[in-house]
Amino acid sequence: MDAAERDTAEPGDVLAPPPERRGLASRLRRILPWAIAAAILWLLFRRIPVGDAWRAAEEARPEIFLPCAVAAAIFWFLLESGAFAYMFSRFNARISWAEARSLRGLTYLVTPINWNLGTASIILHLRQSKGVGAIESTSSMLFYATIDAILLGSLALVGISLLPASPVIEQIRPYLLGFVAFGIVALAFFMAPAPDWRWLLRIRSFRIFRTHGLATLRDVAMLSLIRTAYFSGFVLLFWLGTRAFHVELPLGSAMASTPVILAAGGIPITPAGLGTQQAAMLYFFSAYGSEAAILAFGLAFPVAITLARMPLGLLYIRDLAALRGDAADES
Repeated sequence: MDAAERDTAEPGDVLAPPPERRGLASRLRRILPWAIAAAILWLLFRRIPVGDAWRAAEEARPEIFLPCAVAAAIFWFLLESGAFAYMFSRFNARISWAEARSLRGLTYLVTPINWNLGTASIILHLRQSKGVGAIESTSSMLFYATIDAILLGSLALVGISLLPASPVIEQIRPYLLGFVAFGIVALAFFMAPAPDWRWLLRIRSFRIFRTHGLATLRDVAMLSLIRTAYFSGFVLLFWLGTRAFHVELPLGSAMASTPVILAAGGIPITPAGLGTQQAAMLYFFSAYGSEAAILAFGLAFPVAITLARMPLGLLYIRDLAALRGDAADES
């Protein structure tokens, strides 16, 4: 930028990076998650030869695994869209179950790339279709995530209680109890109207905690019931699906490990948890079958679920085009 350009430029233009740098940063953000996933998979395949994993996949029983995966994808779609319809209608704007199915279906087109992008698409969808502010919808998603965290910790506690007693379990149990207790206390802290201390009222008045202040115990119970069924679907799929790959995973181990595997898949460093989920499965399932079979299941699981979800998302592609049109009109 020469002297004449600097004299006429806005202050923000001087501080902004050049377009070519912004383009490079955008490309790096797209490439980096795939690079991390490739690195993790490379490490896994150094431990387990590709040929062994391939043979384990060939020996699997697709007549068990594939129907389970398709049924789970449809089951989760119906449950999550029902949860969205209930939650957003209660706290943000009236949303029918049909609209919620469109909302959830559209996220299936972007979530495999980045979980956070899927969440952002929900917020954008609500703003474009219902005029819901970003902070208000984010507040509802935060409330939703808090309930999820409590339920996942509780699920892990139930799971380890079904496993044989061991020193490791006794070490883990207090941390899980503390995690669940902290989640419950935090939820109650923002939901309860008392005590009415000034500093406490000020914190509760933040817009990001708006949904917590509006929620009742009935709302918590309703969403907890739906989400418990949702997470139970993962437990059953891991329990039955691994058997299709000749891995004898006990139900207790499936319950105890599911929260960690889901958390590993939700870390936004790889696309759809590619690499991180497989590493977590190897860690938790290795005592119950060959590592090659576990890795084969770990790789087949996200592929099968993504392929099962894609048709659900494509059913609502016209809604996505309408939202884009609305966004273009606003701009």
